[in-house]
Amino acid sequence: MGGGAMAGSRFGRYEIRRLLGVGGMGEVYEAYDTSKNRVVALKMLNRELAGDPTFVQRFRRESHAMASVQEPHVIPVHDWGEVDGVLYIDMRLVKGVDLKDRLQQHGSLTPAEAVGVVEQIAFALDAAHEVGLVHRDVKPANILLTGAMFAYLVDFGIAHTATDPQLTGVGSAVGSMAYMAPERFESVPMSPAVDTYALTCVLYECLVGRVPFPVNSLAGAIGSHQMAPPPRPSAVDPALAAFDPVIERGMAKRPEHRFATPGDLARAARAALVQAERSTPSTISGPRVEPPPAASANHPVNPPTTRDSAVVPNPTRRVPASRYEPTQQAPGRPPGYTHPSAPLPVPPQRNSSTPILAGALVSLIVLAVIGGAVWFLLSMDNTERQVAVPPSASGQAQPPPQIVTVSQPVPTTVAPPKVTTPPRTTVPPLQSSVSGADGQGFVSAGPRCNDNDAAMTIARTSQSRVVICHTGDQRYYYKGVRASDGAGIELDDPVPNGGGAFTATNPTDGTRYQLSASGFTISSPGRTPVTEPVTEFAHR
Repeated sequence: MGGGAMAGSRFGRYEIRRLLGVGGMGEVYEAYDTSKNRVVALKMLNRELAGDPTFVQRFRRESHAMASVQEPHVIPVHDWGEVDGVLYIDMRLVKGVDLKDRLQQHGSLTPAEAVGVVEQIAFALDAAHEVGLVHRDVKPANILLTGAMFAYLVDFGIAHTATDPQLTGVGSAVGSMAYMAPERFESVPMSPAVDTYALTCVLYECLVGRVPFPVNSLAGAIGSHQMAPPPRPSAVDPALAAFDPVIERGMAKRPEHRFATPGDLARAARAALVQAERSTPSTISGPRVEPPPAASANHPVNPPTTRDSAVVPNPTRRVPASRYEPTQQAPGRPPGYTHPSAPLPVPPQRNSSTPILAGALVSLIVLAVIGGAVWFLLSMDNTERQVAVPPSASGQAQPPPQIVTVSQPVPTTVAPPKVTTPPRTTVPPLQSSVSGADGQGFVSAGPRCNDNDAAMTIARTSQSRVVICHTGDQRYYYKGVRASDGAGIELDDPVPNGGGAFTATNPTDGTRYQLSASGFTISSPGRTPVTEPVTEFAHR
């Protein structure tokens, strides 16, 4: 079997359609499961390797490893077995492109996209590590991205447990050299720290568009990973300076000096992203509009939460420099930067008498205008006196005329106050409805989005009510209420999984809340996940 030779043939209950990819141990096909009436991804071990007990053992372990990890960012395994001496794994078919191709075709990701991908893969690795599995081959080629940037970690073919015997010969290296931790080149037991190191290498490549140590030989890879200091993203782009300490710690030479878990790496990357966004000067200024507080039965004023204390500004909008850069840069400022509230530049001094003559001319004009005004007022005063007291025909003085004052209200037009409407982000309508809820969440008893924030997903289970809110600046927050006692929780930055599904993580204790149309799962480290069926679900 090789080069897609199985395409168009029958394999047990499967109809093989087309080749999807070739891995180190076999091929992956798109196939139709005639018994379950569904299209799947079918991975089969190479026939020439089926007689090798080492490869057979690794292939069997992949099926068990993937099936044991219940995590949204690990592709689910439907079935596994053997047909005519060929081992296979039946997996969900996910349409997308791997991160390696994405980087090769479009270059580096934005910092927000890079952090989002690393967070999702960290979730998958944390789940694998909890059941004692180490992936050992984390790299862009093994990260699959869907159209909504939902990431899957694939190919657990070389994953192993701490108690497994080493399945590679002495001196051989399984995986890709560009992402291998220093201890991978030594005969020492593998630990989850090798996955943390590899994921940090992936983060670096996503940020700058190239691998940390671009070498073409095993000797060069060994020397770089074991001797060279971790590269700094700021050396490529100064705007990425906040990520320098994250890469330095994640790629530490000694495993104990790295982040304790991939999840810790992801949280540090998220904090660096927030710091980078806050420190980047905005080139477009505008008034900050705060929504007015309101309190009613349906819109209670919420107390401060973690989201309110960690507001992340909008990503900087890049404006062509030719519109904003002055001809001469003010001293002390970086090139190309002009603060919106900076004073106007002082005009250059000129050795000329023109300003003095101009000033004298202006003074003469002002004096002439003032003199004319005074003469006009005196003339008007004399005329009024002549008209107000005219001489009589008899030459006798007449009594002064009586002046009658009539009070008449003068209508005054007062312009109505200008009402500034806070800017709102246009969001699509909800595709369905949930009883007792509107476009911002549940009308009574919560949870409900803050004023001016739209609900992106609303869900009800027999025990919980959940709403995912959109802040208007491409960020989200999670609100959940337990029906039994009304206890609620709010979490920052849930990760969109497509189709209205989100995953929110509590940074305090690591509890994860996974919401989709099919179910609502709450999982905590060291505890059995609890899943509640979703009875009502609506999303935009």
